[in-house]
Amino acid sequence: MAYDPILLDTISALDSFNSDYTTNWEFGSNWSNVNTAFETFINKYLFPKLNETALVNVDLGNRFDWLAKEIDFIGQYSEEYVILDSVPVNLNLSKEVELMLKRNYPKMATKLYKQGIIKKQKFTLNNNDNRLNFLTLADGVKYALAAYKKKISDINVLEEKEIKAMLVDYSLNVTKDVRPVTSHDDLQNELFKALLNIQNNSEKYNESNLASGGMLGRYTTITKLNDVAILTTDEVKTYILNTDIANTFQIKGLDLTNRIISFDDLGGVYKVLTDVTIQEQNTIDVFKTYGDYQIQIGETVPAGATITFDISELTEFAGNVEEIKPQSNLYAYVFDINKLKYRRYTKDMLKEPFYNGEFDEVNYWIHYYSFKTVSPFYNSVRIGE
Repeated sequence: MAYDPILLDTISALDSFNSDYTTNWEFGSNWSNVNTAFETFINKYLFPKLNETALVNVDLGNRFDWLAKEIDFIGQYSEEYVILDSVPVNLNLSKEVELMLKRNYPKMATKLYKQGIIKKQKFTLNNNDNRLNFLTLADGVKYALAAYKKKISDINVLEEKEIKAMLVDYSLNVTKDVRPVTSHDDLQNELFKALLNIQNNSEKYNESNLASGGMLGRYTTITKLNDVAILTTDEVKTYILNTDIANTFQIKGLDLTNRIISFDDLGGVYKVLTDVTIQEQNTIDVFKTYGDYQIQIGETVPAGATITFDISELTEFAGNVEEIKPQSNLYAYVFDINKLKYRRYTKDMLKEPFYNGEFDEVNYWIHYYSFKTVSPFYNSVRIGE
């Protein structure tokens, strides 16, 4: 039987509740909600007991999850500034730190996207007896867990979309080695050649010369086959899996099905071209349906911001956004997995709930921290327009 950490945590939570309250609740038994005991179990036992990191992994739906690293502190600036950058001799150290970096590093070393961002999701459980008198305790628990897991799933869908868009955007606008192709056969040949090329010790396939405003002229890197990932379309992945490229990975004992991260559509994320001021209530309503509860009229969405749903028809954004997407389905981005810096903090995501007496409901907020960058100090090759 497959190991299910969520199931085991749920059973453990019920055992603890029964012990503390001298009850004998069972998941399969008929049950009624009396004296808010159900809310006590959910809020004080079940939710705190759940391993939040395991919950994220189970319900992620994020194809980049295997590249994520769980850390307790997420900073906006990586160690690459110190180790890999060549510091200009005329660097003015008297300025405030962030301003100093912005002025002296016009092309920042790690190509920051979404630096040190917190995602927030809200969900509500209604305490009304008529709604919580489920046939069995298991039904009630499934209801509560489903609400919780749905919001975590929403966060992870956003994470996946942002990382996909970040990599596509980087490949289209920053990647140095670009190889046009006109057919699947051309793509296969160039892809195979790229896999061989990046295993050489060379500066040709990274963008280190763009770091520090160009102060670093050359930085040689080598990518091992077990550090290779490929971002592409489902159409191209289907073709690649039937080629010699797949055999190359299999000989090394690597599962290419995970190494090729594919999507039916590489678009769907929009970049704001100039600063936009929110003016319409309809815009507020659309953002809220996608989980943004905090946007307000008068708020400014800065140029360069990425939105993970279609905003091109909204009044303020019409004509002022572009979809981040390759021109053709004949596209593959080969990159060293160390190039993607994906850090997250999933502990203590669920904050203390608060009760709303007007509607007899409990409101919950989930805080999820993540940091995503693309480093120019590792190899990558874009194949296709």
